[in-house]
Amino acid sequence: MIKSSKKLSSSEAIDIYKSLLLPRKIEEKMLNLLRQNKISKWFSGIGQESVAVGVTLSTKKEDYILPMHRNLGVFTTRQVPFYPLFCQLFGKKDGFSSGRERSFHFGSLEHNIIGMISHLAAMMPVADGLALASKIRKNDSVAFSFCGDGATSEGDFHEALNLASVWKLPVVFIIENNGYGLSTPTSEQFACKKLSDRAKGYGMHGFHIDGNNIFEVMETVTKARRLALKGEPVLIEA
Repeated sequence: MIKSSKKLSSSEAIDIYKSLLLPRKIEEKMLNLLRQNKISKWFSGIGQESVAVGVTLSTKKEDYILPMHRNLGVFTTRQVPFYPLFCQLFGKKDGFSSGRERSFHFGSLEHNIIGMISHLAAMMPVADGLALASKIRKNDSVAFSFCGDGATSEGDFHEALNLASVWKLPVVFIIENNGYGLSTPTSEQFACKKLSDRAKGYGMHGFHIDGNNIFEVMETVTKARRLALKGEPVLIEA
């Protein structure tokens, strides 16, 4: 395992551990409720908490995060209050979308979290828009956009990467390569060895990291944020 180049204090290490443990415990409870037919759906992120948590811990509060279905750790790490969060997940009126649906199609502008839609690469161009606004306003903020392995074959993915590179936008794209791509395995969708290799075609930085190593995630995201602020967008495959 790659160790953190920064020596952590005991309290820092415990805080990171708690940040990883919290979404896992919530997920375990939600999956039990799903089996009991008390909730109608749940998209599990168990096993990939280090990506959502590691990315979020490495951002600044002014950065925008555009998460996906399995990124509960983004919400918990940004300390979104539990009451409206659980109301949302249970489809109650005090949730972020007033009980209209029960998945992660919601965000919290107060926490700079932008809600997703089910067309899984469609939020990546939105990240470009947020990054462009930050660049025009000369804010030191970066947009972090998540997608899965399957979404990398959608047109929005390629358009977003190309635009980010051409316009030198402060944006970081994170691919969670968990093998969950719908219908077609990635081995039948592209010929390059790694999804991160696609960055080369757009003149972007590309990193391939172990998504279960939170230290590697945090160090890579910290580096990517510095590059993005210099107008060098980044693609990370975890």
